[in-house]
Amino acid sequence: MRRLLLIPILILSAPSQALTLEESVAEAINHHPSILQKYASFEAAVRYKRAAVGDYLPQVKLYGGIGYENVRYNSGRRVDTELERSEIGVRVSQLIFDGFRTTSEIDRLDFEKEAERLGLLSDAENLSLEVSQVYLELSMANKIVELSERNIKEHQEVLKNIESRKDKGLSSESDVAQVRARLATSQSGYLSARNNQMDKQARYYDLVGQLPKDLHDPQPDFNYVPTSLPDAIRLALDNHPEIDAAILDTQAANAQHEREKSDFWPTLSLELQANKNDNIGGIEGPDEDARAMLMLSYDLFNGGSTTDRTEAASWRYQQSLAIRNNTQKQVEEGTRLAWNAYEFIGQQRGFYRENVDQAVKAEQGYNKQFELGRRSLLDVLDAKVEVFLARKHYITAHYNYKIAAYRLINATGYLMESFRVDTPEAWMEEK
Repeated sequence: MRRLLLIPILILSAPSQALTLEESVAEAINHHPSILQKYASFEAAVRYKRAAVGDYLPQVKLYGGIGYENVRYNSGRRVDTELERSEIGVRVSQLIFDGFRTTSEIDRLDFEKEAERLGLLSDAENLSLEVSQVYLELSMANKIVELSERNIKEHQEVLKNIESRKDKGLSSESDVAQVRARLATSQSGYLSARNNQMDKQARYYDLVGQLPKDLHDPQPDFNYVPTSLPDAIRLALDNHPEIDAAILDTQAANAQHEREKSDFWPTLSLELQANKNDNIGGIEGPDEDARAMLMLSYDLFNGGSTTDRTEAASWRYQQSLAIRNNTQKQVEEGTRLAWNAYEFIGQQRGFYRENVDQAVKAEQGYNKQFELGRRSLLDVLDAKVEVFLARKHYITAHYNYKIAAYRLINATGYLMESFRVDTPEAWMEEK
């Protein structure tokens, strides 16, 4: 089966053409600013982690300076010289132990990077659902506009017929007025349907970046639709990227707590330094030295800042736990709501289908009875309106059922996979 590959860069939009739902989703994810913003945040997190890894490597610094120096005494001996002092040197330091600060910082940034990646996937999943919903709502709006146009034509035909009957003395002016009133109502309903249609077109353009044209009738992959509420909740809790991202945020907060505790430990490093100086300390001539030293630094007192930062990090960890628990509750609630909509709209759709069948039979019966003179044109028009409303309700339920199916798949975190839309390698590879 063909799969659509996404590229997380902004490219020029192709000319407007008919897009399937899957292609619309891919187009939206390629270009929508919210995804590009989230991708940039992910790439920034990747770079922050790389920067932290650099602390494991030797740090090399070159320094130098030149300027005026006035020295009156050097080691108690009067010198009283004015010289042009110059310095140049190189310092190499290698961290040996810092109380696990670097290790904890790398862990924290790695968790945050992965949380950003999963947040990117979650945003893409939610954008896919938005595109699915507006695609189906626009398809539904198109059908209702067509249905409303046909309803107006039927009202106009009845009006023409009943005006002809009035001219022959077979109908009254009140009958004509009643049909005209109903025609005006049908025309008003058509304008409302057109307004809704254009609203959906604008929303589609906002998400996809193209004007809709010749939309297809998508079909959810019901292999991804859970068969029961417990299965849906289990899949959601096991797979939803928002939950995984919240768990990683908790692990990042724990790593930050460990990082802050590192200041209770000493720092040990190896330093190599070489200098080539001139005119130092009031003594004219070169001054060169080189040394290799094991340096120990231990912060004995800093006003309690380390303790305060450690306690603050501990509370941040508690905050992240609460956010994780709340995220799980929200995902479970969303799954339950999606399941309820899927179940009840599915049942409604069956009743609306029966409603259409029976309304059509009634209309056909009224037409036959009208031909026999047992029904009036107003009765026939009432039957046509019933058919119109029944079909409108069925169309609404039909597309809402599909929307509910996509919503349920989204609740379990498998919507993009069900569309056969591949995420870019840049979103997936270990960095």
